[in-house]
Amino acid sequence: MPGAGKRQRGARNEPTDLPLNTTVDDETYDDLSELAGQRVVYVALWEDSLADALAESTTDPAQQVTFDLDLYLDDGVYFELYGVICFDDLDSDPWQGQAAAQARFAALVGGQAHLAEVAVDEEDGLVLVLEGGDGAPVFLAVGAWLADEWDELPEG
Repeated sequence: MPGAGKRQRGARNEPTDLPLNTTVDDETYDDLSELAGQRVVYVALWEDSLADALAESTTDPAQQVTFDLDLYLDDGVYFELYGVICFDDLDSDPWQGQAAAQARFAALVGGQAHLAEVAVDEEDGLVLVLEGGDGAPVFLAVGAWLADEWDELPEG
């Protein structure tokens, strides 16, 4: 059943194999903007982060404010998102805690959230704006990312 899952690193590519994007150019922005309106059908929040793996350290899950996650859209595109900071609005504090973020993403998926907008920040970093069924936005400021196609949702 589509929804929000929790995954551990190991099923996706190792860090050295990833062609990660850290900025959005004009052509990429145009391509990504075409995805606006697509429903979010699954979110897999990773238990450990790429940053922790590269630094060979761990962050207390209750204090965590950056997350790695996979976000699946209903048209067959998914994003691997690294170092994501989540905000309810641009003036609020970021989400904190692995369990709290997991619950929030599950509620978004269950509430028929969709990708409302693709934006960029001052440094041309990717910002995805999700909108839940209640119309409230959630801002995902992304540190690094890649996009690909999916044929089958992960089991979760």
